[in-house]
Amino acid sequence: MILHLGGDYFVKTKEILVILDYEEAARNKDTSLFLKGLETTALSGEPRAVVVTEEYGTKKAYLSPISPRTLLRRSNGDGDAFLRQDPQG
Repeated sequence: MILHLGGDYFVKTKEILVILDYEEAARNKDTSLFLKGLETTALSGEPRAVVVTEEYGTKKAYLSPISPRTLLRRSNGDGDAFLRQDPQG
């Protein structure tokens, strides 16, 4: 399945490692350091989500103007698979 990130950008859902809230990611020191090490593409508009993918062995980050919740919902119908918590914990 293909996910539209905004503008002319699309990614294969099987390549998505994580979808993060942009503001939360920017506030978290460890997450910010991780993201700074990635090739990053900023899409037009105010960033609301960070989509990290692994394409051909290379991790990339896309700054999307679409909310993380909307991207999650579009990626698999309702987003439950991404938001589900460990039933044991």
